Amino acid sequence: MKEKLIINVNTWLHREGAGVSSLLRTKDGKRCCLGIYLQDNCGISPSHLRGVSSPDLTRVPLDTLPPWLLERREEDQAFNSPLVEKLMSVNDERESLEEATRAEIKQLFAQANIDVEYVEED
Repeated sequence: MKEKLIINVNTWLHREGAGVSSLLRTKDGKRCCLGIYLQDNCGISPSHLRGVSSPDLTRVPLDTLPPWLLERREEDQAFNSPLVEKLMSVNDERESLEEATRAEIKQLFAQANIDVEYVEED
């Protein structure tokens, strides 16, 4: 059975460029797609996500994160997987249309067996 990720488009930090993106942006509480996944699906505390630009910088124990997120290089060191790098790139791309961004994010998460649903909630 596929895991489900629900993205509230009203609090989703996307299409603003990599320079202002983070897993959880401090000034307004918006989260990028990976920040939403890490907090809602993986239970990572907001304190580990706030102001952090990518999953490999969260400083949480590596075994608490799903293996598809990171590539381990050494016992205690890991880097973002190619899938995560692509998700970050698509999420932050300023020039793409909203519908195209949503479709590509959905397709990329599907590669990790995760079904994305977009909702609009306040």
